Amino acid sequence: MKEVEFTIAPEELSRQSVWFAMGYRGSTPEQRICDMAEEVIDALLPAAVVKYMYRLVPASKISPTAITLGGTVFNPGGIIGSYLDGMTDACIFIGTAGREFDAKLKEINSEGDIVTDFIADSIGTVLAELAVDRLERDLRPGLNLSMPYSPGYCGWDIREQQSFFPLFPPEPCGVTLTASSLMQPEKSVSGFFAMGEKLIRQPYHCEICKNSKCYKRRKG
Repeated sequence: MKEVEFTIAPEELSRQSVWFAMGYRGSTPEQRICDMAEEVIDALLPAAVVKYMYRLVPASKISPTAITLGGTVFNPGGIIGSYLDGMTDACIFIGTAGREFDAKLKEINSEGDIVTDFIADSIGTVLAELAVDRLERDLRPGLNLSMPYSPGYCGWDIREQQSFFPLFPPEPCGVTLTASSLMQPEKSVSGFFAMGEKLIRQPYHCEICKNSKCYKRRKG
């Protein structure tokens, strides 16, 4: 079990990642939106302390749709299951942009500017994903890793968060779980990387996913 935290300066935040989270695909918003984004970035990032906690656990695929992680059975479904042949272990994780960021995000939301809210929300999404990116970078040398998979995506029932969180200490990285299986702070992420000598890393096949609200979904 290991917990890591880090901050990120405005100049370190990838603007292309922010544009992507906002729905732009390989393009840049108009200058007015870019200028607004810079103001929001300057206001938000000082409040962000990005954290992630992870564990390496035994794991296996026990059917086309079911797996075990650390002795607990999960049913992520056939889409995720199709990527997990050869899994023998997994890195389970929880990451977050932090409670201070969440408070600042709510403060911005209370001002009632829809465009600013949207930009701020997108920045939070990028920061939560950055926790996963940093974890992967730390793990990658010498390991055969899958893409990361999270409850709520690719047909994996988000209610299985209730079985996932007990694999960690109470309130990992300050993150809690609501009765409806949503994480607080809102800009948090949980999931796992599959690991195994014979595992073959495969890209996301977004064309077969039915989650139209996923911001990473690729349009044909």
